[in-house]
Amino acid sequence: MDNKKTAVFLVIFLAILIALMFLRACGIGPWSSVNVKNVKPEPAKPENFVVEKDTNTVEIAAEAVIDPQTVVNAEEEVKPPVELPQEDVKPEPPVTPKPKPADKPKPKPKPVVKTETSKADLPKPAVQKPKREKAAMPVFTNKSGFKPFYVYSDIGTKDNHYSPYGFMGDVNALTVDQGWKVNPQSGISCIKVIYEPANGRVGWAGVYWTEPPNNWGDKGFGFNLAGAERISFWAKGEKGGEVINNFIMGGIQGKECEDSDSRAIGPIELSTEWKQFFVDIEDADLANIIGGFCFTVTKNNNPLGAVFYLDNIVYE
Repeated sequence: MDNKKTAVFLVIFLAILIALMFLRACGIGPWSSVNVKNVKPEPAKPENFVVEKDTNTVEIAAEAVIDPQTVVNAEEEVKPPVELPQEDVKPEPPVTPKPKPADKPKPKPKPVVKTETSKADLPKPAVQKPKREKAAMPVFTNKSGFKPFYVYSDIGTKDNHYSPYGFMGDVNALTVDQGWKVNPQSGISCIKVIYEPANGRVGWAGVYWTEPPNNWGDKGFGFNLAGAERISFWAKGEKGGEVINNFIMGGIQGKECEDSDSRAIGPIELSTEWKQFFVDIEDADLANIIGGFCFTVTKNNNPLGAVFYLDNIVYE
C-alpha cells in the first residue's frame, strides 16, 4: 500500500515537473522575466548603427534595445532604506544679543565765573594810523595854460624834476633827506633839512636843485619853463622860529649855460605848522632855468642850528 502511494506521488511530481519545464520553455509563468540584477544598461543606439565584427556588418534596430527600466526581477524584494545611526548632536546654546552701550551723558559746561577786570587789563585795540591823502591844493588858474611842473612831490615819483646836489657854503653843515615820512604836508613823504652851524666855518650854507644834477652852468641847459607864473611850496619848522635867509629860483651865473633869470623871497621865519609860500615869476625870463629851487640859511639867524621841512614845490 505504501509503495502504491509512493508511486502515485512520484508520478504526480514528475507530471508537475514536466509541466513546469514545458511552461518555462514556452516562456509562460515566472520564468518569462529576465533577472537583470546587477546588469548595467547599455546606452540606446541610433537607427542603422553599424557595428563591425569579424568584417561582418550587423544592423541592429533601435526598437530591439530593451529598456532596462522596464525589466524588474519579480523575485527581488524591495528593501527599506537603511537608516544610519545619528551622532549625538548637542544643541547650541541660544545667542544672547549684547546690550548696546548706553550713551554717555554729555558733560555739563562749567559755569563761567565772571571776574571784575579793570580797564587797564583789557587788551587795547590796535590803532591804525589813517592814511594821509594828498591835500587838495589851492586851485590856481594859469592864464597861459601852463601845466604844474613839480620840483618835488613825493619820494621816487616820476613827477619830480631837478636834483638837490648843488651844495654851497658850509656843505658839511647841511643834511637833506628827501624821503622823510613823518607827518608830511600831503602824500607819503616830505623833505627834512638839518642845519648844524658848528660843522662849518663860513657861517652860511645852501642847496640848489639843479638840472642836470650839480650843474653850475657848465653841464648844459636846464628846463624852459616859459608860461609859469609862480612857484608854490610848503614849509614848517621843527620847533618854530627857524629863519630861512632866502628861497630862490635861478641865479646861477658866470658860465656858458647860465640861468636866464632869477627871483627870491626872504628872510622867512617858520612855525611848527605847515604854511604855503609863493615866489612870483610871472614877468621873469624862464627860457633856461638850471637852478629850479634853492634855499640859504645863516649862522647869525640860527646860532643853535635849525631843523625844517619842505613839501610840494611846484611851478604853476
